[in-house]
Order: sequence, then structure tokens, then C-alpha cells
Amino acid sequence: MAEFYMPDLDSAEIADQELNRFAYDLHDYADLQDILSSPQFNSPEVYTIDLLALSKNGILLRDEMQKYLDSHHNSSSALKEVLKTPFHYKFYTEMRQKAPDKDHFELGTFCHMAFLEPERFDKVIIEPDHPLNTTEGVTNMVRWYEKVNQCGNADLSGYKIADLRGYLQELKAACPYQRIKREHQDIIDIVRYNYKTYGGGIIPRLLKGAVAEVSLYGTDQETGLPVKIRPDYFNLEENIGANAIISFKTTSAQSLGKFFYDSAKYAYEISEGMYLQVGSEVTERKFTAVFTIMLQTVPPYLVAVFFWAPDDLANGKYKYRTALLTVKECQEKLFWPGFDAAAESGDCGIIHMKQPEWSFKELHPVDIDE
Repeated sequence: MAEFYMPDLDSAEIADQELNRFAYDLHDYADLQDILSSPQFNSPEVYTIDLLALSKNGILLRDEMQKYLDSHHNSSSALKEVLKTPFHYKFYTEMRQKAPDKDHFELGTFCHMAFLEPERFDKVIIEPDHPLNTTEGVTNMVRWYEKVNQCGNADLSGYKIADLRGYLQELKAACPYQRIKREHQDIIDIVRYNYKTYGGGIIPRLLKGAVAEVSLYGTDQETGLPVKIRPDYFNLEENIGANAIISFKTTSAQSLGKFFYDSAKYAYEISEGMYLQVGSEVTERKFTAVFTIMLQTVPPYLVAVFFWAPDDLANGKYKYRTALLTVKECQEKLFWPGFDAAAESGDCGIIHMKQPEWSFKELHPVDIDE
């Protein structure tokens, strides 16, 4: 029988760092308790974030979402595609169809800004159900909007239905309220309650002084590729004790386990890792923390707040770097392979088929005649 080797631990010393699979520096990531106990997090003072002062190695800009989408900088969505195959990336950046504009109330879109500006919860109004296919119905809707806008009644004599509809659109554009349906009001009331009470009111404290709808454009130092991020929110150590990315996610998941599963399925870690990296490079501030605020868009419309583990963020940074290097190599070689990239060298693009292990779990015994 072989003898087991027992190492001599008498002279062993405790390392100053924990073991981790990505060999990252633990000081690159904030500790949750340090944030929660910091004087900045517990102070009522609000530090106003100066976007121009933060624009060190790039630009921080409040621009329209469409302008951000039209930019040729690499986004996390595009880089997720290259990890499927390089051709996925090429298709995404050059050939995909743009999504149609949405012109209806979306709970997630509304709450994204209402969490930062709670007064928006009171800036909703239920539009009456006047028919818009008759002159009388459009006229009644016009009068209702004139009352809401406090602009007085216009002389509508001689207006045809097309003219009335044009005037109605002007009134809607000038309306200071978010128009919703009656069934949405109860949902908004539930979400507002959860926003105020979750974790003893942690969400408004976390978003104290944070900014939203800001794009960061920069250049990756290693590859020279242009990169961009548009985090849902970000905050600085002057407000909460750490420079942090704060993501806002909507979900139909009925359990936390399902949300965690979806976060891996949709590779959220790549976005968060990229946000930390690009945010740090552009601003010359070390971003060390990521929070995610989750909102259920299905009953019971709960919220939750998560703090990301360093392992997952380091994993995201690693995948972000891998994706950038892949894009750089493909650009230099002018070659964008698809699934044939998964084939072994010399196999002419033919991939060896191998089913997953779970396919063997439901094998039934077979009777063999003797």
C-alpha cells in the first residue's frame, strides 16, 4: 500500500491574501460592511457629481440613448456576442436590425428613474378612455388634456378630426405627467412602498447623489479599441464610501435562485466587470463595488438589492478582456469565423459532437433474454 505524504506545516505561515481563482488583488474590491459603516454612507450630505471633472481619459456625457447606441465604441452587449463567435459580434455591430421604438408605459423604465427621483411616483395620471375614432371622443380627450395642462380651452370650431388629433398630440407632448392605465396605478403604489421600506430604506440611501443616463466613452489601453458604457447609475465614495456601479434589473423571476440563474445565463458579470474597468480608466477613480437593484415586473412586484462578490466581478473582467483581445485579433486578420471556430485545428470546421452528461441520467434497464 502506498504511503500518504504529509507536508510539514510547522513552518507554515498565513498568507496576507486569500486564495482566488483569478489571482485578483482583494484591495480592488470594496467590502460591504465597510461601505455601510462609512461616514459618507451615513451622512445626510450629498456630494454633487461633476461629470466634466471626471472626464480624465475619455468623456462622461449626458446624451440621448440613440446617440449612445449609434456610437461605434464597443459596448458590453457587443462584446458578449464575440464570446459566442466572432461572427456574432460582426452581425451585432454591422447587420442587426434596430429594435422598434416603444410607445407605451413600461414599469421598469418608469421605476428606473423614479428610484432616483421619487417625486416621479406622484407625477402619474390615468388617461380617460375616450374613443379616438370619433370627433366627439377626440374633442373630449383634448378638453381633458387642456385641463391637466392648465392651458385653457382652445377654440375648436372648424377643426376636423385630423386637426383635433394633431392638437391632441401637442397637448400630450406638453403634459407634465406620465400617462398610465388604471391597472398600473396599483402596481406603482406597491413598488413605491417596496422602494421606501426595503432594507429599512436602503435604496434611497444607496442612490443618494447618484447619476443616471450618463455615457462614458474611452479607449482601452491594451488594445486601443474604443469602448463605451452606460451604467444605470453610478455613485462616488464622497456619497456612499466607495466608487460604485449600481445596476437596475427587471425580472419575471419568482425566486432569488431563478434571478441568480438568469444573471449567469445572460452574462451580467461581463457588463459589471466592464463597467468597473472602463469607469476606473475614464475617470481615474478606482471603482470597487457593484450593486444590483432588482425589480419584479410580475406579482408581487418585490424589489431586492444585491452586492456583487469579487470572484464574479473578476470573472467578468477576465471575459471582457478576452472579448476585446478576440475583436482585436479578428480585425487584424480580417477574419470573423462562426461556429467553425470551435473545431479542432485541421478538422476543416467539423466539430466533434458530444452530448451533455445529464442525457445519460434517465437510462432504463433493458431486459436481456438469456
